[in-house]
Amino acid sequence: MKTATFCSRTEKGQSAPVFAVVVTALVLFIVGVMDYMVTTARAMEAVGIADLSAHAGVQELNVLPNGVIEISPGGPGAAAALYARQRKSYTQLANVYCGRINSRPACEVAVRVKSAGFLIPQHWITVRAVGYMDYGSTRGGQ
Repeated sequence: MKTATFCSRTEKGQSAPVFAVVVTALVLFIVGVMDYMVTTARAMEAVGIADLSAHAGVQELNVLPNGVIEISPGGPGAAAALYARQRKSYTQLANVYCGRINSRPACEVAVRVKSAGFLIPQHWITVRAVGYMDYGSTRGGQ
């Protein structure tokens, strides 16, 4: 007595190519997710460094006794110095501006971040942080 077969001769060995396609797609998906996660983590870390640098720059502003805020030339230098102490190998300082932003005294720090480049080719992402002056936040609590 013959046993019934459920696949014909033309269907033999089809699981290997299907397995190869599915595994390839899965690996590409996992590498893409890792690329996104590492790039996002780098960008978030760069935002933190830029934010601290902007706040260091805004502390160099001078408040005169009559309440007028004087933009100090030491602000960009202080922001750049703090950035240099905390920088990562995949970031670079793009720009520091201290002055009036949105009619308020502030410093803006722009940092460029290199993407991970696991799946998508490496490229630069620019992040910006603005530190506004708050009462008592200048050097010496003026």
